[in-house]
Amino acid sequence: MEMEEFSAWVDAYIEVHDSDSANDEHHPCYWAIEKFADMEMDFPDLNWAAMLQIISTTTSDSVYQSLAEGPLEELVELHGVEYIDKIEKEAQSNLNFRLLLRELIETTDKTIWNRILRARSDD
Repeated sequence: MEMEEFSAWVDAYIEVHDSDSANDEHHPCYWAIEKFADMEMDFPDLNWAAMLQIISTTTSDSVYQSLAEGPLEELVELHGVEYIDKIEKEAQSNLNFRLLLRELIETTDKTIWNRILRARSDD
């Protein structure tokens, strides 16, 4: 994916959630939500990079909530074993990422979930 396309995806995701139109499939930026879903299985690294870029760009509660309930939840459920080390490392140095993790609901893998609980705390 070219950097320009990546940036457009990040910007569109923020815009659709900041405009409270995340449920409006006709919103011109709705494609950004679908892109996460389209890529979650085969391209988790791009989804990971997009999430990190989004949280470095905005602190919008609606954006964080939607990231946690959608792309982050799917990343953890589908690729948690491969990503838990990255998640823990990112949480150590990135307050915004810890805040995002706090929006995440309990995952099915209890070992991963316990590691996430530790990673999202301020201790």
